[in-house]
Amino acid sequence: MAGAYSARMIERDPKTLARLQAVVTALIQHRVTTSLEELEDAIAKWRSGELSALEAHGAVLKHAARCERTVERVTSGVGDRPDGIIRDAFDAGLIDEGEVFALVGLRPDQIAPGGSMGEGAEDTAQGRDKRAAVEELLERGPVLIHVDARREDVRVPARLRGDARLVLRFGYRLQPAIVDLAVDDDGIAGTLTFGGTPFYCKLPWPAVYAAIVEGEQRGTVWPEDIPDVVMEKPPEPQTLTEPEPTAEPAPRKRGGHHKLVD
Repeated sequence: MAGAYSARMIERDPKTLARLQAVVTALIQHRVTTSLEELEDAIAKWRSGELSALEAHGAVLKHAARCERTVERVTSGVGDRPDGIIRDAFDAGLIDEGEVFALVGLRPDQIAPGGSMGEGAEDTAQGRDKRAAVEELLERGPVLIHVDARREDVRVPARLRGDARLVLRFGYRLQPAIVDLAVDDDGIAGTLTFGGTPFYCKLPWPAVYAAIVEGEQRGTVWPEDIPDVVMEKPPEPQTLTEPEPTAEPAPRKRGGHHKLVD
């Protein structure tokens, strides 16, 4: 109810709407400034020889992707939960408690954070983005998922743990079939076959940094998630499962729209 109330109030009050726009701009600038500071640190390390040119380039790509995502996250939050955006601005130290109350008629502790600037919210938004991209790619055929298996939450055979360049093959029409293939906001999972032995794999989206349609060399790359070690030396595509296309596809659900890149 509080969120609905604040949204209606902001909609009807031009002055409050103008102030909300200023808060949105401040939030975006805050995040971009933080990202720029990280980028400047990476460039300084490159100049001193602590980072390679590719690592510095990776920092540039991550900065660009991070800023683009910030704009999308904050602006969408204005439409969905403007009170949450205001709470986020308070948490970031951009406005005080009095202004929060003036804008929405509530204290900060009465408003749930919008999460527009937090890592948890970033992972959630990224999960939705990656899910839509991978689901659409799966409609085209087998997909090679590039994953950083060093992450603790990645579930793969023990011999593959610690590989930042791991590539796993998922698809709806494979042999052996991935009968438990699941794609949701948390990640992609299913039982794959390694050397004739099945193993249930689970790849959370933060660990996935590329998805390529097999044979097409087209797909999506998330540069902000590419491990530094991969930036130093790009991986050679490989398949670590043993599936081949079968005649009949398994049931599947359609994904959202996304832009394919070469």
